[in-house]
Amino acid sequence: MGRRWGVRSIASLLIFLLAALLTPVAVIGNWGHRTVTDAEQYIATVGPLASDPIIQQAVGAEVTKVIVEKIDTTALVDSFLGNFVNNSAINERLSGPIAAGVNGLIGQAVDRVLASPAFEAVWIKANTAAQKSVMYLLEGNPQGIIQRNGDQVVLDTTSLLKEVQAQIVASGLTIAANVTIPDTGNQVVLFETPLLGQIQTIYSFTSPILQWLPLLVAALFALSIALARRRPRVVLTLGIVLAVTAIILLLSMSSAETIAQDKLNAEGLGLALIAFWTTFFSYLVGGLQALLLLGVFAIVTGWFAGRSRYAAILRDHVCEGLHELGAVIPPVINTFVRSYSLFLRWAVALVLVFILTAVSGMSVVRVFWLTALGVLLFAAIEACNRPDREIYAEASVDEVSI
Repeated sequence: MGRRWGVRSIASLLIFLLAALLTPVAVIGNWGHRTVTDAEQYIATVGPLASDPIIQQAVGAEVTKVIVEKIDTTALVDSFLGNFVNNSAINERLSGPIAAGVNGLIGQAVDRVLASPAFEAVWIKANTAAQKSVMYLLEGNPQGIIQRNGDQVVLDTTSLLKEVQAQIVASGLTIAANVTIPDTGNQVVLFETPLLGQIQTIYSFTSPILQWLPLLVAALFALSIALARRRPRVVLTLGIVLAVTAIILLLSMSSAETIAQDKLNAEGLGLALIAFWTTFFSYLVGGLQALLLLGVFAIVTGWFAGRSRYAAILRDHVCEGLHELGAVIPPVINTFVRSYSLFLRWAVALVLVFILTAVSGMSVVRVFWLTALGVLLFAAIEACNRPDREIYAEASVDEVSI
């Protein structure tokens, strides 16, 4: 027992547990850093939504509703007809259809503005303010159009409605200038969570290292594997941790999205916000899918390098085939790679992990191609590592089974 649980084994276990606990924080924190705190990336993510028909229709329906309610076209038409027709019965029959037609013209004018480049400028301006407001929210600063209301995070749409109104007036529908959009009562609940205070606290402590947190977690896992006596088992466990973490977070996001859709009306700005959140979280969803794929690859790698009977048989056949291919490799290269094979394996693994976690964002495509490159490089090392002496063959078998 003492040999199995020596200082190295205990250190490896503790480091592994720490890395496992930090994994979900690293994934979500890195997404937040790249998507929320980075103003340019935030606008690049949500800016194209200005041309999304769902956004345009939702905002158009809300603005048209506000204008029609404030103008009261039915009363205006009824008053206008009273100047020409003294029969109230006829006025009532005519005012409804005419008012509906006027409302339709207002809606068409609003839609034309929303389909123009002018709305794109308004959308970018509104979302620039929203990004700054989110930063204020995370810092606990009660400013901006996104604010905390108890356990709720609410969006004040007043500035967006006023900006669209100004563009509508500029387009020629001057009657819209008579509409007064109130400064209050235009709040929409984005989401509700009792953990908002904890999120602000976590952000205050982790914001300086959010960009490098995935790399730190990867380094901790690598150190745990290096210290472990049975490395294949640790790699397999790592794969399970990554896959389970990704699945839990994906299910949590799916549940949160369902709750958000139930909270938001599937019409007006509610419909626009649903489309907004789908795009906003797409980067995080892609990262979690990539994490799941990476976990699956780690599970397969840990099993392949492990001590199970079937893994050993498969590994022997694969290595034998690679050694046959390596017969054409010049002896100088063969000897060099054989001498530094362990170092080269670690170097390849660490470089690929660094590229995956520190360069750009993690995606399914990046994970797939980097893993494929890793498999190719490891195969090349094994092919060059062809044993030509009995003693070396036995040493290689011992090294693989570590």
